[in-house]
Amino acid sequence: MKIAVCQINTIIGDIEGNKNKILEYYEKSIQAGADLAVFPELSLCGYPPLDLVEKNEFREAITAASEEIARKSKDVGILFGTITEDYEDNIGTGIYNSAMLCYDGEIQFVQQKTLIPNYDVFDEVRYFESAKDVYVHKFKGETLGISICEDIWNDADYWKDRLYDKDPVQTLIDKGATLLINISASPYSYGRRTIRYNMLSVLTKDSKLPLAYVSCVGAQTDLIFDGGSLCFNGSGELQMLGKTYEEDFFVFDSAKEYEEIKEYEKSFEEEVHEALILGLKDYAGKTGFKRALVGLSGGIDSALVTYLAVKAFGSDNVHVLLMPSEYSSEGSVKDSKKLIDNLGISWNNVSIQPVFEKALEMLTPLFGNRPPDVTEENMQARIRGMYLMSLSNKFGYLLCTTGNKSEMAVGYATLYGDMCGALAVIGDVYKTQVYKLAKFINRNGEIIPNEIITKPPSAELRPEQKDQDTLPPYEILDEILKLYLEESKEIKEITEIIGDKDLVYKVLRMVDMNEFKRKQAAPVLRVSKKAFGYGRRFPIVQGWRR
Repeated sequence: MKIAVCQINTIIGDIEGNKNKILEYYEKSIQAGADLAVFPELSLCGYPPLDLVEKNEFREAITAASEEIARKSKDVGILFGTITEDYEDNIGTGIYNSAMLCYDGEIQFVQQKTLIPNYDVFDEVRYFESAKDVYVHKFKGETLGISICEDIWNDADYWKDRLYDKDPVQTLIDKGATLLINISASPYSYGRRTIRYNMLSVLTKDSKLPLAYVSCVGAQTDLIFDGGSLCFNGSGELQMLGKTYEEDFFVFDSAKEYEEIKEYEKSFEEEVHEALILGLKDYAGKTGFKRALVGLSGGIDSALVTYLAVKAFGSDNVHVLLMPSEYSSEGSVKDSKKLIDNLGISWNNVSIQPVFEKALEMLTPLFGNRPPDVTEENMQARIRGMYLMSLSNKFGYLLCTTGNKSEMAVGYATLYGDMCGALAVIGDVYKTQVYKLAKFINRNGEIIPNEIITKPPSAELRPEQKDQDTLPPYEILDEILKLYLEESKEIKEITEIIGDKDLVYKVLRMVDMNEFKRKQAAPVLRVSKKAFGYGRRFPIVQGWRR
């Protein structure tokens, strides 16, 4: 069977726009001689729709759009993700995450999703019921085994520990499927595509059936979908691979043998570089922002975010603001100007010192005899936040925050200061990874000035301040943070690896004590398996570690 893989980028809630794109790609599939056009999971409404699902009018609009697509279908099949409803049992939500197959002007077959994920960034149990059963469907000489995303992630031969007692894909195989199709919306994190490949290769080799795994692409707020649709033969060999981080269209002939593809995921630097650019570009495009604003400090984090903004918006649409104080080093302004020249972007330089001094003058009588401390440091950051938000309001800039994951973890960020902004572009990138990305960007010539990369990191909020004054070296800090945040390890386990219990306790306590800041932070573009935000839910008030 000739399957048109339609890897499209949708907008959550834009049912009319998504419908038109589906029909556009369907016509392209017909012209390409396909037998069946396949689209990603919930492609009609966008994924994840979250609480929009609870609105009657939203679901009614999806139903109407699904029926319109069916009426326009021809002898070439069209398979897309949508929402269906069934209230026969009068139990549960009655709402289903479904794959709908249409041809000859009618809805011919609907398969509902069986495995409803409820972990990390997934909360589908809140909205959807599980399918009562799975069925195959005969179409153009093949017996189609259609599944939806999570349904294919429970193969007994691949997973040592499984989350579910059901295996809907194995059931489809047992019912006589000759061709497997999975429509997916699987958020990306580095290493995820390799896992997909390994899992699907085992599945197709064991079942001896070809598979078309159709991915969505694009970013939806914090989640990034990388595309990279995968088509396998019945020997477990990857036959066709969709483009990554962009829309794609190609026809996979399940009866044809292709040259095996063996490279399916690039280096960390290449993947995350592209993922962050797509995340920023889509966030802006789907919310209507045309220009970006960054507070440029002369440090590596703001330099990296500025570069990514240029890649997403173009140099003509990125503006940076330099905001020096009496504690800013001469190199900070000099290095920033060098980056500005390298990127060809517009800029302003406005000192925070006069405002800071006036604020101190007014507040010192209230402070009494208390000595200067972090209060005065945070005042400087908040003045900068005020400057940036004022420019964002006045000119309609998308303000990008510049904090990395290491800083956000231990609280080295100021509420209503450097945390101001619409999107935390590198909030899921550890400090050590920031350096890796900077070196990758400079691989063919200096873009981010070497002086920025090599200088000791500093917030420059007091004389001679350095990050390492109060933090362990970032190599050690990031290892502790990764074990805690991504591996869910605790003090005993981490200490066995790191060897310094007091240091481990200090770092973990800093993470826990700063949960209140992260609850108020901008959305974080997710590139790891556990990012701050929706996928990591910890209480602010708790007694586990005081």
